[in-house]
Amino acid sequence: MPRFYVKNKENKWNIFSTVVDDFLYDNFVSFDYLIEAVCNETVETKKEELKTLLTDKPTLNTMSYKEAMERKK
Repeated sequence: MPRFYVKNKENKWNIFSTVVDDFLYDNFVSFDYLIEAVCNETVETKKEELKTLLTDKPTLNTMSYKEAMERKK
């Protein structure tokens, strides 16, 4: 999903999504808020990916212990 970071005249920020052709936030926000929100989103996405390791269909690359040890040699 292409996203564009947009700064307005008041030095506030928002993210424009070309998927919905609109801003993701109702209001423009401070740069500090933007950093926190984007980083939190990334952390949540990673957590969801990691949880799939506990299923029979992980979305991340996996390798058996045996194969790892063989490749290490």
